[in-house]
Amino acid sequence: MKSILIPLAALFFCIGAVKASENYPLIAPKPEESYAKAKSAINQLKISCRKMSTKKAGEAFASYIDKQLVPHWIGTPWDYNGITQTPGKGKIACGYFVTTVLRDAGVRINRVKMAQCASETMINSLTKNKVNYSSLSFNEFINKVKAKGNGISIIGLDNHTGFLYNDGKELWFIHSSVAGTRAVAKEKARASSVLYYSNYKVVGFISQDANFIKRWLK
Repeated sequence: MKSILIPLAALFFCIGAVKASENYPLIAPKPEESYAKAKSAINQLKISCRKMSTKKAGEAFASYIDKQLVPHWIGTPWDYNGITQTPGKGKIACGYFVTTVLRDAGVRINRVKMAQCASETMINSLTKNKVNYSSLSFNEFINKVKAKGNGISIIGLDNHTGFLYNDGKELWFIHSSVAGTRAVAKEKARASSVLYYSNYKVVGFISQDANFIKRWLK
């Protein structure tokens, strides 16, 4: 199995640019205290999720990341060496974006170490529910991931990483990228040139992994 040898923060070059129209509109970052409030809601979410099935808890975890944390990050500038922990302040590399969001969502993760290692290494440290789609056509890849159902996953690409979020209708790619807006963006996965031109595609379905959710709830 092919593995990524370049750190997650590595520069991703691709042919073509992500269409700005496919992204969330770039919005002014919300106040820092607003993001702090969003993060503080994680404890109450976990209490509620402990009363649910792991499937429902996983969906709630995924929705929390997409609706409560990600909107704050949209438009935060990308940088190869970006390590900010505050949306809208400073810059952030792709690996640090993933690990920071996971940490802020209550996942026990070494933010710095995992951001700097190969993305498959990070995926392996979080879940065994992993699929390598590298041999499939782009359309097959999109359809296979969508068929997995609602949830959030981590994707490792040639020299890049980010989240895939399936809301039941659309598959979204959420990442900090040098392409297009050169910032954190949420775009339709099917329209992403970054995804399209990456030969390597491995996906870790964290929110659909019962063991991952059980660890998260602890």
